[in-house]
Amino acid sequence: MKYSYFHLLTALAFSAAPFYTEAEQPAQQSKVMNMREVTSNNALSQRLRMAQQKDPIRDLGPPKGNLEVDPAKKTASRDLIKSSTIISYNGLLTLVPKKSVLFTPEKLSDRIGEKPNVKVKNFQEFFSANRGWIRTIEVSRDQALGHVPFSEAIIKSIGESNSIVIATYQGGPISVLPQKTEEEIPSRLDMKPVIYRK
Repeated sequence: MKYSYFHLLTALAFSAAPFYTEAEQPAQQSKVMNMREVTSNNALSQRLRMAQQKDPIRDLGPPKGNLEVDPAKKTASRDLIKSSTIISYNGLLTLVPKKSVLFTPEKLSDRIGEKPNVKVKNFQEFFSANRGWIRTIEVSRDQALGHVPFSEAIIKSIGESNSIVIATYQGGPISVLPQKTEEEIPSRLDMKPVIYRK
């Protein structure tokens, strides 16, 4: 009895398989070999010329400067938190450049600094959520560099403000450097033009 199931299954398997006569055999597909093209003499000689050409990098000589000091570490040591003023309120936090906060009234001084469990937002999102107590003043590039002073009306309105006053340039916060004297301000002739290379 136990062999009968085995015999039955093998019989079913062979009955399902197709049987062909030699004439009916499907034609076997021939294997196609892919062949690469032969490299020409011109291509070989060109590769040899390219390999034998002088490499200008090899002719530079030994490196100059201090090899033990990594120049990339000078800029990597810059800390974003140390170069920013932190403003936080109502579970939100933003960073603005140092010296961009022009005025902070005494009643809002607790909003300058870091608070626990806050969500970091960019300045535009933070400002739109807190327009009631933040005021922005658009400054020119020369005012931000300390070359041009603020007008008396702006200085008076900043001092009398009930809001935190932040200097902005084209909508984003910017540091405002202290006012420079006439001797410290470079003339247009002293400033080097910026040349962009293509």
